[in-house]
Amino acid sequence: MAKLRERYANALLALSEENGTLAEDLQQAILIRDTLKKVDLQSFLLHPQVPDATKEQFFRNTFAGSLSGRLLGFLSLMVRKNREVLILPVLAEYIDLANRRLGIIEAKVVSAVTLTEKQREAIRTVLTKKTGMQVELKAEVDPGVLGGFYILIAGRIFDRTVRSDLHLLRDRLKRGGYA
Repeated sequence: MAKLRERYANALLALSEENGTLAEDLQQAILIRDTLKKVDLQSFLLHPQVPDATKEQFFRNTFAGSLSGRLLGFLSLMVRKNREVLILPVLAEYIDLANRRLGIIEAKVVSAVTLTEKQREAIRTVLTKKTGMQVELKAEVDPGVLGGFYILIAGRIFDRTVRSDLHLLRDRLKRGGYA
C-alpha cells in the first residue's frame, strides 16, 4: 500500500510540475483532503454497493468549478480502480511533497487555551528558523493538555506541556533524582 501511495503521489507531483501548476494543485488537494476527511463521506466512498458512477458524480458536483481536470481525473481514476481507500493517503503524501518543493512545512500546535496571534507568530518564527522553511501553522485547543503546548512538525513532537513536565518530575522522583 505504501508503494502504491507513493507512486500515485509522485505521479500527481510530476503532473503538477509539468503543467506549472504546483501551487494551484496543492491548494486544490488540500480542499479535497479537508472535504473528504468527514466520516460520512469516507463511509460513502468506501461502501461497496455505491456505484462508481455515483461516486464520480459526487466528485463532479462537490468540486464543480473548484478543481482542475487533473485532480478530478485523479479522483475518477481512484474510483475506477477501486482504490478509494487510498485517496486520502495519496493526497497527504502529495501535499507533503508539494509543500517541500515549495519550501513550506505544515505544523500543528495544540494548546490548553486559544493562542493569541502574537503567540502563534512567535512559534511560527522559531519553527521557520529551525527548519529553514516557511511554516504553515495550524492551532488547535485541547483542554486535556492542562497547560503549555505541543507541536507536531515533520513527524516529530515538541512537547512543552505541563502534563509532560509532571511526568518527567514523577519519573525523576521514582528514580530518586530529587532527594
